[in-house]
Amino acid sequence: MPTEFDDWPDEPEEPDPEGRWGDPETDLATVPSVEVPGDDVDDEGAGVNIDGDLAKYFWATVIYANVALAGISLGLLLIGFRGQWVWGGGGVAIGLFALYRTYDLYRRYRTDVAAGDDRDETSEE
Repeated sequence: MPTEFDDWPDEPEEPDPEGRWGDPETDLATVPSVEVPGDDVDDEGAGVNIDGDLAKYFWATVIYANVALAGISLGLLLIGFRGQWVWGGGGVAIGLFALYRTYDLYRRYRTDVAAGDDRDETSEE
C-alpha cells in the first residue's frame, strides 16, 4: 500500500529532450531536391551499355583475384601460426595459380579486346 512518503523529495524533475533541442520533425531544415541526370531511364539498365566481352573478363578477373587473395593469405596464416605446411602450401599454391590466371586474363583482354577497339577507332578516322 503506497504511503505519502513514497515520493522522493530531493529527486530532480525529468529532463525534457525536446525542450533543449526542439521538435526535430518540424524544426529541421528542408533539403532541396536534386535532379539526377538520366532519371528518365528505366531502372534495369540505367542507361549504361557494357560490352559482353568486357563484362566476362571483368567478372572472371574479380573472382580469380579474390581466390588469389584468400588462398595466399590463408595459406600463409596456416603456415605461420599453426605450422600446417601441407594445407598452407596448398592454399598458397592455389592462390598463386589464381593470381597467374588473373594476370593472364588481363593480358589476354589487352591483346584481344582492347587492341581490337583501338584498331576500330583508328580505322574510322
